Amino acid sequence: MEDSVKNADLSEYNIVMRVIIFILVANVIGTNVFIPQYFTLQFALEIWTWSFFASLVFIITMSSSLMITLKLHSNNGKIFSNGLICGGMVYFGYMISWFFVCNLSDDFDMEYYPFVFHGYWGALACMFTSMIMMSNTSNKYNLGRNKFECPCCYFVQMIPDNFHAVAKCVECKTKLFIHSSEGDVVATVKGIE
Repeated sequence: MEDSVKNADLSEYNIVMRVIIFILVANVIGTNVFIPQYFTLQFALEIWTWSFFASLVFIITMSSSLMITLKLHSNNGKIFSNGLICGGMVYFGYMISWFFVCNLSDDFDMEYYPFVFHGYWGALACMFTSMIMMSNTSNKYNLGRNKFECPCCYFVQMIPDNFHAVAKCVECKTKLFIHSSEGDVVATVKGIE
């Protein structure tokens, strides 16, 4: 029976591949339009060699920008507003990582920091990329307005109609078997069905 029940977790969204695609979009579009006079793919690859710490900061901020907005989407089902949040987070991430590039690389200093203000193209590209990712998951995991309380922590959550799955409570992470039909929701702790 467990094989026939889908597991509703972030792993279903093939998150690693989405993060890699998102970082590539942020890097190629963000750095090439970000600093217009260097409009080459070579520049997008070369920027990773300037500062190891800045590269780590870029990976962390871009991954967080996507992961947080996908998590928000899984909780509220909104695509446009979560896409705007993602674009803002990406732009902020550019500012942080470019700060470290300017301070920790031999190629640039803080005189070049104003280049970061051209990063809006990368932020827009990431906003649209995240919205496409969210719309793809919306079709498969369309959030409805059926509310249920976790039987362990009593946290109120929403699920779509005709939802039958093993899922984790957003708050306490308890595995639950959830059955939704015509507005009625039954949530039981997995193993106590």
